[in-house]
Amino acid sequence: MPMRITGMSSGMDIDKIVSDLMKAERMPQVKLKQQKDLLNYQTSLYREINTKVSSLREALNAMRFSSGLTGTKATSSSGDISVSMNGSSSKSSYSLEVIALATNASISGGENVSNFGLMGNPYSDATIVQGVNDQMIVTLDNQAKAIKIPAGTYTVDEMKGALQTAINSQFGSNKVQVGIDGGNRLTLDPITSSGKKPQITVKEMNGALSALGFTDGQSYRLDVNMKLSDLAQSSNLNYNQPLQVPGEFKVNGVSITYDENSTIQSIMTKVNSSSANVNMSYDSVNNKFVFKSRQTGSTSELKLESVSGNFLEAIKVADGTANGTDAIVKIDNEEKTFSSNNFNYDGMSIQLNKVTSEAVTINVAADPDAVVDKVKKFVSSYNDLIELVNTRLGETRDRNYSPLTDDQRSAMNESDIATWESKVKIGLLHNSSILKNIKSSLRELLSKEVDGIADEFNTLSEVGITTAPYVRGDIKNAGKIVIDEAKLKNAISQNPEAVNALFTNNPGFESQEGIAVTMYKRVDNIMGSLIKEAGRIDGATNDVSTVIGKKVFDLESRIMSMNAILNKKEDNYYKRFSVMEKAIANGNAQMNWLAQQLG
Repeated sequence: MPMRITGMSSGMDIDKIVSDLMKAERMPQVKLKQQKDLLNYQTSLYREINTKVSSLREALNAMRFSSGLTGTKATSSSGDISVSMNGSSSKSSYSLEVIALATNASISGGENVSNFGLMGNPYSDATIVQGVNDQMIVTLDNQAKAIKIPAGTYTVDEMKGALQTAINSQFGSNKVQVGIDGGNRLTLDPITSSGKKPQITVKEMNGALSALGFTDGQSYRLDVNMKLSDLAQSSNLNYNQPLQVPGEFKVNGVSITYDENSTIQSIMTKVNSSSANVNMSYDSVNNKFVFKSRQTGSTSELKLESVSGNFLEAIKVADGTANGTDAIVKIDNEEKTFSSNNFNYDGMSIQLNKVTSEAVTINVAADPDAVVDKVKKFVSSYNDLIELVNTRLGETRDRNYSPLTDDQRSAMNESDIATWESKVKIGLLHNSSILKNIKSSLRELLSKEVDGIADEFNTLSEVGITTAPYVRGDIKNAGKIVIDEAKLKNAISQNPEAVNALFTNNPGFESQEGIAVTMYKRVDNIMGSLIKEAGRIDGATNDVSTVIGKKVFDLESRIMSMNAILNKKEDNYYKRFSVMEKAIANGNAQMNWLAQQLG
């Protein structure tokens, strides 16, 4: 906008005059903006309705399939087998005996893939000073002890004896053996008991580790994040041959390559993220590597093959092929095999947890509570929607509240703006045909008779779900539904299949469709009509593919077009006042000249 210097000759506040004139000129545009605001408010109100419709749709989706509304539950007599219902079962009791669990195809490496003990760097005579470098921490099987070495200067043999005495004083004898290898290095070897391999780790405390030649955090367990080039030079890997890099091996025919900068962790990641469908892991407890197929069963296969290099050999894993095994289960004394320990059988989902020592009994019984809980969620979602629809239909507009103009908004605080806008929204959906259709189309289904079901179970009212009595003046709650839980549970106990069919029957004929099936379809259509009218819940408000969005877009176009016209008018006003200012300036100049001539 050009800089304007006005009122110099006339003394008039030209900016104020033009501003007031433009307020009048902008009134048509202000009206358009207010229309746009009203449409945006309508959009938000329709989308609020759609949120409730979406919740009802989710509740119906959870109960429109027979597997989700069985009305039965399965229980196991033993934790060795877990069971749940996912459909209808043909019997009320089963006997299961797990002979064998399904296994993965697996190839395990040899144990002690890393050196069992710890080896320090070459030792030179060390001077231990009390409080300066006389302590370190040794952890043996998660038991940590502070090891203190008496002050003095020690040869390697003397240090071996002093360290052995200090460790024995904390852990007892025959727990850790202190030794010296041929390279003048101190070693710490945990002593096994009953075949158990204790973990040993050393940590720095005040400098003793450095004096002894060990490093902070050193452990005999393999460091899987060490580069292969560094691992080959360390004493960590229990392999006496040079580590050949680069190299390659195959897992189920998938090539896995590595080089000197690879780590064991990066190699494991390659295997696990490949299409081989195999997991490679390091068992730090047993100090070995394991390759295992992701699937169980006799059809699962694992094949390892070295191509070049000696990585597999270095981690003590041999080439070979392995297959998984199937689960073997006796069900009612009939032996069956399954490729997984988790399988479906006669409407049940069965999880085998361990081989059983005796037959386990699976009982299937009516479970009214599970059905009632889902019906409650449906009723709650339905009533929330109906209450909001009733509220919006019953509201009437207060014409004293119109969308705020920019000037009005700038003069108010946020709280007052929010209060004002909430009053503007009231009544914007009054008598909405879409909301009326929601009420009528859903209410109609509450009294539907489902053909093909016994008369005492073929309507919602027969199983305890009815419309709440009308209360004069209570518009908000009109049309809500209530549950007689005792009657519903009794119906489920008497005939769970009929109650299931009342909600989930879906033979392809609408007269025989269950209530949840038909209502789900109608709710889906309702969501479609709301989206067509006002767009998706998180969509743009000027989406031209929606009814309201197209109107908003058209108004925005008109508002933008008017901006150019209004700017031109404003410039014209300033030009006319500029002409006036020049005329006044010229008149003043002439008056001054005449005054000088007569003076």
